[in-house]
Amino acid sequence: MSPLGRVFIVLNLALAGGFAVFAGTHLQKQDNFKKKWEAAEQSKKDEVTRLSAQIEQIDGERRIFENAKTANETQLGEANKQIGRLLDENKRLEEVTSKNAALIAQLVSTAEAGNTEAKAAFERAQEAYAMAIKDQQAKDEAVRAKDAAEAENRTLKNQIAQLDETVEGKNAMIASLEKDNSEQKLLVSAATVNGFLPAMAAPTLAGTVTNASGRLVTISISDNPGDVDIQDQINRRPFRFAISDASGYKAEAVATKYEPTANAVLCNVLLTAGSRPIRAGDSATTNTP
Repeated sequence: MSPLGRVFIVLNLALAGGFAVFAGTHLQKQDNFKKKWEAAEQSKKDEVTRLSAQIEQIDGERRIFENAKTANETQLGEANKQIGRLLDENKRLEEVTSKNAALIAQLVSTAEAGNTEAKAAFERAQEAYAMAIKDQQAKDEAVRAKDAAEAENRTLKNQIAQLDETVEGKNAMIASLEKDNSEQKLLVSAATVNGFLPAMAAPTLAGTVTNASGRLVTISISDNPGDVDIQDQINRRPFRFAISDASGYKAEAVATKYEPTANAVLCNVLLTAGSRPIRAGDSATTNTP
């Protein structure tokens, strides 16, 4: 082979080696750039996700602040109204205080004038007393006795007047009660004509028979919608319970006593329907059709 051919072969080998080195370096750099780009893209996605979450959190906090602002504005409005009312009330109280101060000043002036007059009268009385001591000892004793008698008489008159007022008040109260009683009697008479019985005027109660022995039954109260004083109602007018079970009416019992600790009413059986006995668990109610 000629020297020139050898040169070309060496050059080709050198170029081939250089191309191989360049290609390897380029591919390595390209792979590094791709990894960096992917990492950058992932970082941007993570940042977008983080910022989106932060925006949502900020929006939530903004809504909370807006709601709090609205509530505070409402409370401020109510507070301003309350302040206005208090200012009006304060103004009214100041006016009342001014009037009272003027009235007190007038009363003080009147009291001072009365005190001056009383002092003068007292001085005159002292002079008269001294003169009476010197000149008319016996007459002075009579005058004092007369004053004491008049004072006692005035006291008795005041007591009689107070007693008369008390008697008049009692008479007026008695007249009012008699009128109410007469009206109630008239209403009861009219109701009786229409079929009303006193035992029908019962509070609305319901319960369950817990014990039955002969003609004595105990009813545990489960329903007292009017929250009535049961013993007071019994004292006023013993009322009746209608006792029944799923098959129908059994008997009627009148309330005689209330046991508050057990919330139960003791009853005496008055009427029975047939021969079915009253048993524990039977229903009892005062509100019967």
